[in-house]
Amino acid sequence: MVNIDPALCTGCGLCARNCAVHAIVRNEDGAYRCNKTWCFACGQCAAICPTGAPSMPELEAPIPYDPATFDLQPETLLNAMRFRRSIRQFTGEKVSRRELELLLDAGRCAPTSSNSQSVGFTVLDEEFEAMRPKIWKAFARHAQEQGRKLLYRRYENYLAHPDRPDTLFYGGTQMIVVTSERPVDGGLALANMELMAHALGLGALYCGFAARAIDSDPELREYFGITESRKLDSCLIVGRTDLRFHRTAPRNPARVEWR
Repeated sequence: MVNIDPALCTGCGLCARNCAVHAIVRNEDGAYRCNKTWCFACGQCAAICPTGAPSMPELEAPIPYDPATFDLQPETLLNAMRFRRSIRQFTGEKVSRRELELLLDAGRCAPTSSNSQSVGFTVLDEEFEAMRPKIWKAFARHAQEQGRKLLYRRYENYLAHPDRPDTLFYGGTQMIVVTSERPVDGGLALANMELMAHALGLGALYCGFAARAIDSDPELREYFGITESRKLDSCLIVGRTDLRFHRTAPRNPARVEWR
């Protein structure tokens, strides 16, 4: 929780005015303190204080704001969003542990409802090849149950050529499975990770079919920690690709109603 150093507190009140739950209160001497009963540890007080009086010792130290490394031009950011693509041709070359950690760091920085920070990440890396046929079998069973013959044909093609890039993982050999208690939290984390993958020069693919297969199989649900309260948001396949795009892809106009 938040500690406020009285020696550093100037009594300006910025932290108290910005606190969403009014957990920061003023003492009789003019300094401020945090009511830990109300605080939900969002950390905004530590970020907004000019002197660094609030701190959260059990968490990482805040990074001081530097416009040279923090700010992005709006058009540059928008172009990065325009240029990212869903990748379905991976080389099979592994992504490094450091790159995976950067992806996870991007995911954990996404906003969560009431600062719950309850998003969970399972990185399927060393056990990917062992889990791949299990996910395929669950996919095939789900396709049969839904009467999806064309989807089941993908499974037959995989069985005929198990060593080739398939139409579920597309040659990828690493996948991040995201779970959360609120779907919007996991979705925001996934979006952050995909943009980070683009920044790292990696390919990424939201694999909805893998997610459906996992969610339909009790054994896989247990393996990935999916419960009644913790839902599966999606699976993100990440990897290297030799595809090179030369321009953005066309998009429909935004569906907007101005009222």
